[in-house]
Amino acid sequence: MTPLIRSLARRTVCTVLALAPLWMSAAPLEAGADLPPLRLNDQHDKPLLIGPATRILLFTAEKPASDLVIKVLSAKATGSPEQSGVVYVADISAMPAAIARLFALPKLRELSFPVGLARDAATVADLPRRAGSVSILHLKGGRVTKLQFVQTEAQLLQALELAP
Repeated sequence: MTPLIRSLARRTVCTVLALAPLWMSAAPLEAGADLPPLRLNDQHDKPLLIGPATRILLFTAEKPASDLVIKVLSAKATGSPEQSGVVYVADISAMPAAIARLFALPKLRELSFPVGLARDAATVADLPRRAGSVSILHLKGGRVTKLQFVQTEAQLLQALELAP
């Protein structure tokens, strides 16, 4: 084997081994499954608590869905989302670090509620997602009791039981 082929083969094997956890991970969570521990920091780089008091986990992996969640949670008149047992997690792993640092994080820091930031896709690989949707995991004692995907403000408000 020539040195070039040997080098390419070694790189290919290393790449396959490095990416294996991403496609070998468990299927996305479903109702009845326990929520795996998530170790995330919020937009202020403080640890985000997703514990037994968390009753709703909102998860987004795309900007339009994230904008929808931010709009709805920002408009909530009283109390913070975490006081009502709502935790919001955004997957920003696909965002270039410079864009996140220069644009996204400054905007997120203006919010009055914490946003858990998944900077590594593997961290939230088990969370269910659907293109163009907000994933809503209803939890009881850390166990998923119901799973929803919403795309509109009205659907999100209804799911959060915030609708008048």
